[in-house]
Amino acid sequence: MKNTALDICVIIPALNEQDAIGCVLADIPAGLVSKVIVVDNGSTDATARVAQQAGALVVHEPRRGYGAACLAGIAAAGTPDIFVFLDGDYSD
Repeated sequence: MKNTALDICVIIPALNEQDAIGCVLADIPAGLVSKVIVVDNGSTDATARVAQQAGALVVHEPRRGYGAACLAGIAAAGTPDIFVFLDGDYSD
């Protein structure tokens, strides 16, 4: 089902989540979300590369912290109707 009425942006703050981020991105329902942003919060592993290969827009935020990562994602999102925040470790 394609959502044509709402512009939905998913923001995923992530720090060293290379093993889980691909699964998180794969389980986001296709057609319902307009944009997926993974905010790499200073990872030292392949989190950013895995996310980009899975089709996410990757934003780099070197200031550590969940709040800084969320704000960087919001700044990169434009003006969607809805923001959805997910954890990058597949705990949601």
